[in-house]
Amino acid sequence: MKKIFFLLLFLIGAIFLAYYLNLNTNNTQKRELITDLTPLTCDLNQQDCHFAFGDKKVFVALNPKPLASLQDLELRLENLGDYTNLKAVAYGLNMYMGDINPVFVKTSSDSYKAKVVLSSCAIDVMRYRVEFFDGNQKLDFYFDFDVRR
Repeated sequence: MKKIFFLLLFLIGAIFLAYYLNLNTNNTQKRELITDLTPLTCDLNQQDCHFAFGDKKVFVALNPKPLASLQDLELRLENLGDYTNLKAVAYGLNMYMGDINPVFVKTSSDSYKAKVVLSSCAIDVMRYRVEFFDGNQKLDFYFDFDVRR
């Protein structure tokens, strides 16, 4: 009887341990990196850009140009929409350098600005993606840009 009790206790413990380990590995999983960089429709290194978001064209400016890593950059957005808790996550598409979370200041009803410092990497062209959220809800708006070494 004691053997069955300890065996049952061991199995329950093993199930909880497996569940916990699986839960932790899923939360810390890195994004899949891309290796083929397709040309961008608009190069934020050369000019400010407009990106489609629903029925709007969102104006995006990153300055100063050319963009450089480990340098203070100002990110400006216009015609995005009125959000009470705008958030963004910037991350590398062809390298893993962690997440950058700029803090936005609302400049008008649909315009925002933030300071960003990009991570440095050893590869020649770093492709970043900036995804936007209202609180924790995805806005289905993002844009990509390159930083050259």
